[in-house]
Amino acid sequence: MNLLSIYQSPEIADMLHSRYYVEGALFGAAVTPEIPMPDVWLPWAIKHHGQMQNNQQADTITDALFDYFKYCLQQMKDDAQCLPSYAVFEDDGSGSLGFSGASSPLSQWLQGVLMAHSSMEAIWQNAWQLMQAKDPEQAPVLAKKLKHSLGMFSTFADLALAIEQAKKRGQADFERKLPLIALSLPEALSTYISISGELASYLPNQFETFVQKPV
Repeated sequence: MNLLSIYQSPEIADMLHSRYYVEGALFGAAVTPEIPMPDVWLPWAIKHHGQMQNNQQADTITDALFDYFKYCLQQMKDDAQCLPSYAVFEDDGSGSLGFSGASSPLSQWLQGVLMAHSSMEAIWQNAWQLMQAKDPEQAPVLAKKLKHSLGMFSTFADLALAIEQAKKRGQADFERKLPLIALSLPEALSTYISISGELASYLPNQFETFVQKPV
């Protein structure tokens, strides 16, 4: 499932952020340990506010976003969430990377995920503190895993910046290794989802919310 249907309308597409960014943002909302209310994540999709032509158009957008959000929740319940088919690292094999900077579908999707994570930072922190209070020995392990996942997301969300920073660190072969590094993205995503589910279990009534079948 995806949001392609609403983006086939030029009027709606012009009003929203890119489909890849929005799908990443909604995934990021769905994977938050304490699932945010719609009034938090619905505005993330809108690029130009105040341009709704009528209630029918607003309903069309809202219904599509709700359906996709519920789809993300169901995918995680079924342990079936994975990178979207378009979220692939493109390398032309010539030694000169065939990517389009921060505008590739993969980069845009990850930008949406990271925006959602940043916006929900307080929720992540609250769940983290509860975990530390109950199982402090878990914290170092989860912290290392979460840092790695977010680092992977950040790298491929803005490859040009990542390459520039690697050069400053003296990692001259970083760009050449990117295709190999990209192979770990699915695992990084799976780890991110797993950590969220684990943190959700420390929140009162949140584990049930996280895994319940959407209605």
